[in-house]
Amino acid sequence: MGGVRGWLLTILSASILCALADSLMPAGAVKRVGRLVCGLVLMCAILSPLSGLDLVAGRAWLADYFVGLELREAELEEQVNQGMKAIIEEKYAAYIVDKAAELGLTCTARVECRADEAGLYLPQQIQVTGDLAPEETGRLANLIREDLGVPLERQVYKCEEELP
Repeated sequence: MGGVRGWLLTILSASILCALADSLMPAGAVKRVGRLVCGLVLMCAILSPLSGLDLVAGRAWLADYFVGLELREAELEEQVNQGMKAIIEEKYAAYIVDKAAELGLTCTARVECRADEAGLYLPQQIQVTGDLAPEETGRLANLIREDLGVPLERQVYKCEEELP
C-alpha cells in the first residue's frame, strides 16, 4: 500500500510541477516544447513502477500457476472419468439384469469396467448373484459373452445362499 501511495504522490508532484511550468512559459515554440517535456515527465512518473518489476519472479509465478492449473485439470478429468465409469458400470449391470429378466431369471449384477487404449470403458469382470440353475447360468453367460464380449472366465455367478 505504501508503494501505491508513493506512486500517486509522484504523479501528483509531477502534475503540479508541469502545471506550474506551463503557466510560466512564454507562448510560441518554447511553450510547445515545454508541453512535450511535461508530457514525457508525466509519462515517466506514471510508468515508474514498471522499472521495479521483477520479471523473473513474475515468470516463475506464472509457470507455477500453469503447473497448478494443469494439475487441477488432471484432477477434474479424473473425477469426470470416475463418474462416467460408475455410470457405465450401472448401465451394464442394468442391461444384464434386463437380459436375465427376458430369460425369466431374477438376479442382480455388478460390473467392473476398465478403460481401453481409446479411453472407452468396457466391462472386464461381471458378477451375477441370484438363485440360478446351472443351465440358466450357462444361457445367461453365453448371452453376456456374445453381447458384451466378456469371456466366461471373467464372469462370476453366485447363488444367494452363498452370500453371508
